[in-house]
Amino acid sequence: MNSSVQEGQRNRGLYGLLSKPAIYEFIQRIVAGPKGRRFQKNFVDNHVAPRQGSRILDIGCGPGTILKTMPETLNYQYCGFDNNPKYIEAAQAEFGHRARFFCKRVSEANLDGVGTFDIVMAIGVLHHLGDDEANTLIQLAHRVLEPGGYLVTLDPVFVPGQNRIARFLISRDRGKFVRSAEGYQSLPHHVFAKVESTVYHNMLRLPYTHFIMKCFK
Repeated sequence: MNSSVQEGQRNRGLYGLLSKPAIYEFIQRIVAGPKGRRFQKNFVDNHVAPRQGSRILDIGCGPGTILKTMPETLNYQYCGFDNNPKYIEAAQAEFGHRARFFCKRVSEANLDGVGTFDIVMAIGVLHHLGDDEANTLIQLAHRVLEPGGYLVTLDPVFVPGQNRIARFLISRDRGKFVRSAEGYQSLPHHVFAKVESTVYHNMLRLPYTHFIMKCFK
C-alpha cells in the first residue's frame, strides 16, 4: 500500500472520530487549554459582541459549543445550522431549552422563514469551502442580516513569518481551503460595505494562527 493511500485512510479515521461530538469537544478542550478558553471568551465578548436581545445565526454550529461562552442574561435569540446529525443531536440535548437547531446545510431555501438576524457567525467554516461556496455563504449572510448587522468569521490562516509548528499544523487541517489573510479578505468585499480583520498568534496550548473577519452590512 503506498504512502498516499495510507495517509488517506488515517485521515478518514481521524475525521470519523471528530464527527463524534464527545470526541470533538474533548480534543478541542485538550488543544485549547486555558489560553484557548480565554481566547474564546475574547472572541465572543469583543468580536461576536452579542447585545441584549440579539438575533444570532450560527452557520456550521457543530455541537453548539460557543453557547457555553455566551451569557444567557443577554436574552439573545440563537439559531444554529449544521449538516452533521450527531452534532445537532448533542446541541439539542444540551442547549435546546434556549436555542433552535437545524440539521441542514445552509442554503437560501433553508433560511426562508427563519427570519432576519443582527449577527451571523461562521466559525471554522470558510477554510472548508472553495471560493464559490464561500461566496454563496457570504451572500446568504448578507441577505439575512439587518442593516447595521455583521458577519463574524474565524479560521486558521497562513501569514508571513508565522511559527513553523503553527504553519505545519494548519497545513494538516481538515479544511482544504486555508487562505492567506488577503485571500480571506477578498471574499466579502464585493458584498459588504466594511470589513475589519484581526490576526491572533499562539492563542491555544499549541502554536497556531487565527484570522477573524467582521463584515458590516
